[in-house]
Parts: sequence; structure tokens; C-alpha cells
Amino acid sequence: MRSRARIVILGGGIVGFSVAYNLHKLGERDIVILEREKLIGLHSTGKSAGGFRQQFSTPVNIQMSMGAVKLITRFAEELQANVEVSQNGYIFLATTDDEMADFKLHWELQRSLGLDVSLITPDEIRARVPEMRTDDLVGGTWCATDGFFDPYEFMQGYANWVLARGVELELEAEVVGFEVKDDVITLVHTKKGDIEPEVVVNATGAWAGEIGKMLGVDIPILPYRRQVFDTEPFDKLPQSLPLIVDTHTGLYFKPESGGFLFGKVDKSEPPSFATHVDVEFKFHLAELAINRVPIFEEANLRDGWAGLYEETPDHHAILGRVPPLGNFIQIGGFSGHGAMHAPCAGQLVAELIHFGSARSLDITPLSIERFAHGAVLHDEAKVI
Repeated sequence: MRSRARIVILGGGIVGFSVAYNLHKLGERDIVILEREKLIGLHSTGKSAGGFRQQFSTPVNIQMSMGAVKLITRFAEELQANVEVSQNGYIFLATTDDEMADFKLHWELQRSLGLDVSLITPDEIRARVPEMRTDDLVGGTWCATDGFFDPYEFMQGYANWVLARGVELELEAEVVGFEVKDDVITLVHTKKGDIEPEVVVNATGAWAGEIGKMLGVDIPILPYRRQVFDTEPFDKLPQSLPLIVDTHTGLYFKPESGGFLFGKVDKSEPPSFATHVDVEFKFHLAELAINRVPIFEEANLRDGWAGLYEETPDHHAILGRVPPLGNFIQIGGFSGHGAMHAPCAGQLVAELIHFGSARSLDITPLSIERFAHGAVLHDEAKVI
């Protein structure tokens, strides 16, 4: 392991590799990625449900998502990577007048920012998904350019590209401490040795808060277990279905490898690093899914898996410098949207490092200082 580098990135997932890729594109060459595991992408990246959407309710999330979708859809060509992107769209379902009123407000904001999104009626929903029960719905929203992808494939695409061009990756290099002098990180201590950085990027996802503790700064990111379950191949529904979000119950489902994947946020669960699967929660999801799409009763649900969301108090990412440290940059806290936002967020952080400020989008609303200044964000469309 080398003793110094201009830019040291902590975390070898899709976010860390996106930062490295975008830095290299800007001409940065002295980059080292530190990953604590034996392999890359073992945590949130490899366990993501892989949806990407632009239907949010704050300008910064909408704009970052729109930017990310442009990057996601040209990823294969730009990086010469073997990845698949399915723009099957997203449907959000409303079962109450209040939910539909919120949808209309979100729709107006989304349209004002240039997103092609539609309000749809229960009849239009039924026309798209005839097998779905719609008698309790009052409407929904539809965006055809939303969809899903495999974050692990994308991370591997980034990794292959940057490693072939000289970016260094150190595996089993868990960070155990830092040295700081005059509010500047002068040394990163790892289990493989020490490295002297000019800039440190914290892309450790659910562990970002733990890195902050080592540095004596508060990074308000907590880990939450999130579970998903998939079915065996199931041909009673087409794989061309969109990703569907039942806003009232929190259930979401999408086609997955010939079957279907189901998930839901358990808002009662406390923060932890637990990643075991709860069988009772699986049965709860199955009940919700069958209630919405009765034919799912014929599908065989498998055991599923659990990963970690990296949640901030306002469910928006933290991008930017972390005062008082002069050379420490945080990218994380995406609150379930890290895979979809990684292409755009990595570009923005790379611009911040290379130019001194992000140029593609104003990231001021995502500053960590918003929590101290009372400028927190709130996204009504945060359901998954």
C-alpha cells in the first residue's frame, strides 16, 4: 500500500467508484480507493433493489434524479460496459384524496422542472396492469423514463474502467483512525498501513457516521435494515410491468429475473447494522402484495435478503465538505436512493474536488450545515 495520494476515497461501492470515475474524467490521476472487505460491492450496492425514479417532491432530488437517469441510460455506451437498463416506468398509487392531492403538488413541481410525468386515473392504471386490484384507488402518477437496473453491474463497470486506467484499489484496508492537525486530515490509518491524503472522500454508506466519530465530527447518518424478497420465475404477469409503489401501504414491487421482487420500509424498526431476514415480515409483504395483485397468491416467494439504508434526519443526501475539517468531503445518506443517485452525485463531488465547487447542480441544499442552520429538507415522496 502506497504512503500518500492526492485523493483517498473510503468505500468501494457504486458511490465510491462513481466518484473515482468522474474524478478521472476531469483529469485527476492520483486516486486510491480503500475498501475494508475482500471484495467490492458486498453491502448496499450488491443488495439494492435497483430502482431509479425522478418522481420526488423536492427540487434537488428531482434534478439529481433527472441528471442520474441521463447518465444511467448512456452508461453502457460511455463506459463500454455490459449493463442492462429497463425503462419500464414507475406508477405511484393513491388510495385517498389526501394522497392524490399531494401527488398533484408533486406533479406540478416535477413538470415545472421539465420532467415528463402524468397524473393517471384508476381506469388508466387498470389498462396498464389489468391484473391489479384498483377498486380502492383514486388515481396515481406515471413516469415512463423511470425504471430499474443492476447497481452491482454498474459498480463493476465503473471499477473496470478506473482500475484499467491506474486508479488504485486497496482491499481489506479497513480504516481504524485518523491523524488531524489544524483541522486537516494528515493521515488515514488502515489495517494495511497508513496513507497521507490531500483530500478524503467518505463514501462508506451506512458506516459514514462511524467514520465521523473517528474524526470527532457529527455526520447524522444512521443504518437501517431494509428487506426485499423475490419470487421464483412467475409467468402469470409480464416482465414488462413498471415498478409499482402502493403509497398507502408502502409496498413496492417490480419484475426481477423472470419473477418479481417485493419490498417495503418498516418505519418502526430502530437503527442497527443487522442484515438478517425476518420471516414474519416476509409474510406481511406477501399479504400486501396479494391484496393488491391477487394472482401473486400463485407465486412462490423465496427467502430474500436484507441490506442497509443510510438514513439522514430529512431523508436527503449529504454532499460536500464537513466543517471544520478542510479536506474531508461527505457523499452519502441517500436514504434508499444511493444506487440511483450515484452517477450524478459522483459527478457533483468530483466537480467540487477538482474545481472547488459543483458545477452541474447547486448542492448547497445538501450541505451538512443545513442541520445546524435549520434548513432541513422534506420529501413527501419518500416512501422507499
